[in-house]
Amino acid sequence: MAEQNESRAENPPTLATKDERRESKTVFAIREVIKPLYSKDHRISITADSVIRALKRDLELDTTNTGSSNTDWDWSRPFQTRWRFTKLPLIYMTHLERAAPTAFQQLRNQHFDISNKLYLQCLTSPLKPLSNLGLSGSTFFHTDGPSSNCGLLVKSINRAFEYEFMHEELLPAYLQYIEENPGADTLLTRITDVLWSADLTLGQALNVSPRHYMVMVDVLGDIKAIEDAKKWDLKPSGFFEPTRDLIPDVVKSEATKSGLADALDANIRVKLTKIQFESLKRIIERDTSFLERKEVVDYSLLLGRFPASSSPPPPIGLGLATVSDHVSHGLSRIKHILHVADPGQLPTGDDLARGVLSSDGKWIYRFSIVDFLWNVNKLVPTVMRTAGKVLPDQTITTEPARYRKAFLEMIEEYVDVEEGH
Repeated sequence: MAEQNESRAENPPTLATKDERRESKTVFAIREVIKPLYSKDHRISITADSVIRALKRDLELDTTNTGSSNTDWDWSRPFQTRWRFTKLPLIYMTHLERAAPTAFQQLRNQHFDISNKLYLQCLTSPLKPLSNLGLSGSTFFHTDGPSSNCGLLVKSINRAFEYEFMHEELLPAYLQYIEENPGADTLLTRITDVLWSADLTLGQALNVSPRHYMVMVDVLGDIKAIEDAKKWDLKPSGFFEPTRDLIPDVVKSEATKSGLADALDANIRVKLTKIQFESLKRIIERDTSFLERKEVVDYSLLLGRFPASSSPPPPIGLGLATVSDHVSHGLSRIKHILHVADPGQLPTGDDLARGVLSSDGKWIYRFSIVDFLWNVNKLVPTVMRTAGKVLPDQTITTEPARYRKAFLEMIEEYVDVEEGH
């Protein structure tokens, strides 16, 4: 006992001074205040709030003339930088504005059948983040409105060569292309809005707060929630995302690579009637011709396959009666609902995006052409294509015409046509 007391006397416990304890509490308090600012959840929450405020702003004001039309909109505006000291310190919060707001409102109302009221309803709930898709570094959000067909996707456009091409060349031509194909008789992604920010912020300087976003109709919806439903992101064999091609395999997981593009297994084919396939081929040929003229490669065909009895909710703007409401009436009634009953009438792009019944009556297919922001003439693609010439086993040396040819051949390969229909 005496030895223990002596030992304690020789080695007394060290007690923090009052100043040290106060400093420790201060450091802890500061850390607790700052930590949320750099957390992923905080970044996603603030970003989603910035996007939703920008989308709702004019609609809540019931604005009928929200800006310039496509013909007089200045497409150089999204590249203008505005210095405001109140915005400069911001990290994630961004004041976003609409690009060509009147033109896109007309597009939604007249061609996509999306009224301002319906559009606003889809924006009443907070955006939900989705996992990053691929290696582009884009952030994805999904709307979750009160209706089952309120599916909108929001994608950040981070890479300079993509948003430069998007504003300078793609969007003006895209708006005109949709105008020339009444009723949205196209499978190109239905772009409902494009957002941009002119304010220079700390977050943008640090490359953690994107300045450009694209809003699109989500034609597949929550497909993971439907049993036996499946989706593919189809590209011609050998034509995968160029950035992925230049990244060594050792730094990529197989899961990441498989998420960039899919190929149908040998035992899986898209079963269509002859009239369905003729329509699909006609529309894809026209759409890809447009993309070839804009010198685009690396786009893909988004394919969704649903069980015929699953009643997938229709995409926003395509809200016909769901299939399950009429299953009791038999396949002929289902085909009538899906606009494929009359052999003399080809299905439109609306029909193929809404869903067409497979020739064997087992599945509903939905189609969309997505990811068409890779222009071969932009600086970064040009550098990568030059690198590809040094590395002949890479896939980035393709030209738009060659890519389109391979894309159309892929469609032919993956579709089984039932003769006599």
